[in-house]
Amino acid sequence: MYEVTDGHVIGTNGIPVAYSYLQPDSSSDTLVILLPGYGYTNDSPMFRYTTGLCLERGLNVLEVNYNYRDERYDSVDVFKAIVDDVRLVLDQILHTDSVRRYIIIGKSLGTVAMASEFTRNVFHDAKLIWLTPLLKRDDIYEAIQSHKGQQMVLMGTADQHYVLERIEHLEHLALTELEIVEQMNHSLEYTGNTYESLRLLETLLKRVEQFIMSS
Repeated sequence: MYEVTDGHVIGTNGIPVAYSYLQPDSSSDTLVILLPGYGYTNDSPMFRYTTGLCLERGLNVLEVNYNYRDERYDSVDVFKAIVDDVRLVLDQILHTDSVRRYIIIGKSLGTVAMASEFTRNVFHDAKLIWLTPLLKRDDIYEAIQSHKGQQMVLMGTADQHYVLERIEHLEHLALTELEIVEQMNHSLEYTGNTYESLRLLETLLKRVEQFIMSS
């Protein structure tokens, strides 16, 4: 079993940004921070099951639940909003003294906030998992190159943000693991192939779990 603490901060344009802090019964010094995408939320398969796996392994989980599809964000620069909003959530959470180890998992739009936040001193040796990062953005590409800790980049060749030249360069980073899936799209699926997509989901989850639990 686990305990859930729900909260929110007042973010961009005065719009509340919700979060959930999930703590298993067994104490842990590790916090997994989930930063989902624009439409791929914490209820979407990869994040939902990653949360479940982390709790089963006794790890704390922070789900940041922004919703930039809300019409109140229509005139807002969401790239700036997510950076500001995630910073506010983490400012409220990071005073937890019992946490010594951090793992940040960002997908797509979430990698924009991830690239901004991992520069905090507390994250200097955090494990980072970049799911379908917006690799065409220079800030994302440079952030992946500059991190000094362990990290994994997971994306597919059918993703519109896939850039072969940049992936080839990242192959030479010592602490970076690349998981490149042929024909996988930005939704972590194979277009038009439901059952193969389900099998792929299991494979990806096992790979993410292995990386999270490795020393």
